[in-house]
Amino acid sequence: MSEEKSPYITKEQVHNRAKDAVGKTMRELYNSAGVYNVDDLVKNKNFIGDAFECWMKVPKNSRAEADIVEAGVELKATPYKVLKSGKKSAKERLVLNIIDYVEEAKQTFETSSFQHKDKLMELAFYENDGSKNKKDKANWKFDESILFSFPKKDLEVIKHDWETIHEYIIEGKAHEINEGLTDYLAACTKGNSSKSVRKQPYSDIPAKQRAYSLKTGYMTSVLRDYVFGDEKDPAIRKAKFTEKEQNRVNSETESIFTEDELQHGNLDKALVDKLNKYKGIKLGKLPYRGRTLDDVLSKNKNVKQKFHMAVSGMLGLVGDAEAAEEIQKADILIKAVRVNKNSNGEFYIKENMSFPAFDFKDISSENWEDSDLYKIVNSKFLFAVFEETEDTQSNGLSYIFRGVKIWNMPNSDIETVKRVWEDTKDKINNGVELRFKSNKILNNFINATDNMIVHVRPHSRESSYIKNKYSDELPVPAKWLSDKPQNRKIDDSNLYMTRQCFWLNRDYVFEKIRKLFI
Repeated sequence: MSEEKSPYITKEQVHNRAKDAVGKTMRELYNSAGVYNVDDLVKNKNFIGDAFECWMKVPKNSRAEADIVEAGVELKATPYKVLKSGKKSAKERLVLNIIDYVEEAKQTFETSSFQHKDKLMELAFYENDGSKNKKDKANWKFDESILFSFPKKDLEVIKHDWETIHEYIIEGKAHEINEGLTDYLAACTKGNSSKSVRKQPYSDIPAKQRAYSLKTGYMTSVLRDYVFGDEKDPAIRKAKFTEKEQNRVNSETESIFTEDELQHGNLDKALVDKLNKYKGIKLGKLPYRGRTLDDVLSKNKNVKQKFHMAVSGMLGLVGDAEAAEEIQKADILIKAVRVNKNSNGEFYIKENMSFPAFDFKDISSENWEDSDLYKIVNSKFLFAVFEETEDTQSNGLSYIFRGVKIWNMPNSDIETVKRVWEDTKDKINNGVELRFKSNKILNNFINATDNMIVHVRPHSRESSYIKNKYSDELPVPAKWLSDKPQNRKIDDSNLYMTRQCFWLNRDYVFEKIRKLFI
């Protein structure tokens, strides 16, 4: 491209031009700028973003200010995926600008590089269908584009997130920053390897290079509410500036707090304060949809989701707490923790904490930072803690709500989890070792007794080494190290194995909530 700057010099012109890209293939966008060797470019990492910049007539740049300086608009192309349920979700976080720790330490939120570059963005969304054929990308299309600035309510939380990151920088702890520290705005690692480090101003310890980013949960909320939903906010423009605003409101996503309740931006404190009002109350007496849980569950007190229902009720929600606006945007994982007491009066957690089952083929070919486990351990956890007690009236068990703990995993522990993930990947790619012991089949994955924070074991009580709903196909045949017992009539395969998942060790979790019992 020959232009030194884009001809679109107002935010209205930028947005309307971006809207004209909707429905066009990446090949057409490149061709519009006189670029025709598209099949040669498709292997480039920034192929989609470059196509968008071609269409917007913006020369490639690495400037500190917004891409289109005159309009103050940053351009971003961002992917989404369609789930099996038909819902659309952001495929990844939205990575923004690199953080210069030395310079950012001198700034306030208002003068920060984040505000300078990213406060107004044109976001173009495209579906990443998961195709492994890079040439297919030339035919991908932008499905929608919005002119995006942060809604006032979100901005309070984002400002608090920025201040959290800034505090780590000015305290000489930039090397301790991780994505779980914050709610909507994160500082994600940015670089090709662990050797991508930067100088920080108040410590001699090199810190990983990081960039500001909007969490996947936040982007999913934007996607569902404002991009493909009908929710409106004065800060976000979807229609062309020549069209009338639509007045339909999408009420699918509930909010926990009003704008006034979040005026200080500290979402964690607001959640803890709201939930801890119910400390000491029996599970059945907790509120849910205007009634008590006892009333709602009178015909079936063994409902598995009763603890999550309790959290939703305490937060004043009708639906699932994990679907609430603030929880989604902050990528918060809600986990109910049941605590028991032994005969010596010591508290302990009976069960390890499970995460979703993983796909053997997926884990065998993915990178750590693209893995589901990486996303989980870099999330913020909300532990809702319930103590199991004896109910003398019913001669059964009861539970008392003991409070809530919001926590994120420190970097040193994330590194330990990474080693477990790498070990699991290596064993899958080299052939999982299996052997019979009595009536059980054992494998060589890391287990809970290895004390490595997480471990691997089956997700279901049903064991299967043949093709069915309880098993998953292995990318490399398993290695049977012992003969099948004579009384075993199943013709076990080396191509299928019981579905597995990562579990967070119960003793590790208890240490995070111990103070609730002091």
